[in-house]
Amino acid sequence: MFRYRTLFPRIFLSIVAVLFIITVIFNFFVSFMVRRNATNNMKIELQKGCSDIQKAFSDYYETVTTDEALYSYMKNLAEKKEWTLWVTNAYNKLAFEFNYDQRYEKYSALARENWEVISETIFQKNEDSIIYEAEGNYYTPVITCALTIKREDTNVGAIYLHGQVQGIKQTITLIRNCSIVAFLLGVMAALLISFFVARKISKPLYEMNEAAKELSKGNFDQQIEVTESGEIGQLTETFNSMAAALKKYEDTRQSFIGNVSHELKSPLTSIQGFIQGMVDGTISKDEQQTYLEIVLAETKRMNTLIMDLLDLVRIESNQMEIKFTKWDANELIRRCLINFINKIEERHIELTVDISEDKTEVYADIDRITQVITNLLDNAVKFCNDSGSIKVWTYKTNGKLNISISNTGRTIPEEDLEYIFDRFFKVDKAHNRKIPGTGIGLSIVKEIINRHDEKIWVNSKAGVGTVFTFTLALADK
Repeated sequence: MFRYRTLFPRIFLSIVAVLFIITVIFNFFVSFMVRRNATNNMKIELQKGCSDIQKAFSDYYETVTTDEALYSYMKNLAEKKEWTLWVTNAYNKLAFEFNYDQRYEKYSALARENWEVISETIFQKNEDSIIYEAEGNYYTPVITCALTIKREDTNVGAIYLHGQVQGIKQTITLIRNCSIVAFLLGVMAALLISFFVARKISKPLYEMNEAAKELSKGNFDQQIEVTESGEIGQLTETFNSMAAALKKYEDTRQSFIGNVSHELKSPLTSIQGFIQGMVDGTISKDEQQTYLEIVLAETKRMNTLIMDLLDLVRIESNQMEIKFTKWDANELIRRCLINFINKIEERHIELTVDISEDKTEVYADIDRITQVITNLLDNAVKFCNDSGSIKVWTYKTNGKLNISISNTGRTIPEEDLEYIFDRFFKVDKAHNRKIPGTGIGLSIVKEIINRHDEKIWVNSKAGVGTVFTFTLALADK
């Protein structure tokens, strides 16, 4: 139903409308050309006839041609050509009138009007020749060609040839009838074409419509076979990409909920158990200090998780404020590293730092960049293997300071690299207590860098390790 109620009538009516417009334009243009060509041919024929008669008058004045011979020549010419021929004297009075055109009675009034207009021009403005066409759009044009008769450079009269252009109406009617037949055949073809085109176009659209309904119900396992090229094929591929992205998002969301639930439930269970043990006396007073330290560590971890969630909420609601100032990036990196020295030494990790001793001032929000560096260092330590190595270095390119942090050990699978900065994404899908985290940190890092109009990227290869690099604007640039 989706296909035939919408696409088919629209396509059909669009094609019919185009056919109708083309037919009207074609008829108008062809009718105009037929009328113009027929009129021009008539003008040429009448001009030649006037010239022949003018030559006969010239011969009459220069030779011994008799009046009878001249009269007979004009009469025979008009009769043979079926013309209406008028010859006037110097006072514009008819001297000869030959009306051999069988249609003359139908256009005689127009012929006399033409004669009056032309004669005024010839005798008052001394024009040698003129062609006049009776105006009007709803009748066949009447053409009058006039030529002066001269004797020793003096006008002694004028020749008028009248003719009505024939065949135009019949030709235009024939063209119009053929156009109507062609239009009707085109409508029939449009009906068939519209049916098949609508059917072909609507099939993937119908499938997408049904798949979209399933997506709205939470069923994200929707993929449509791409059978078309062009825009429809691109739309299908885009829909498939969207469905895959939604499925990926839903999987990561569910993973995130599981991670957060686990991260909150485990410490709360531990805290509840330890406190319950202290209250009911199961834990002796001598051991309480040890368990209180565990409870404190768990509450700190819960607080970190909650702060990450609050940061994520601020980012999504566009409430993260960025305060740009100038400060020394090298000094900030040193301060951040100091906070991780104990963890690094406990796991016997080799730390290499390659940054300049001089100041390298950047223009950014120092608190947010501190959050970025801390998060990246925390990940580097968490995922670095014991007795592995971590390296931190900086370099300048095109007015930017590039800060890189790498670690050896577990790498990021290639298929996960494009999702590593997505919200809720976590490479380790299992609830691994040895590697805590909810997959929020890197998405926060990405948003902070984006708010600075900077870039961040990651490379991860087996045997080499993982490298995170981000850029900051140099203050002097």
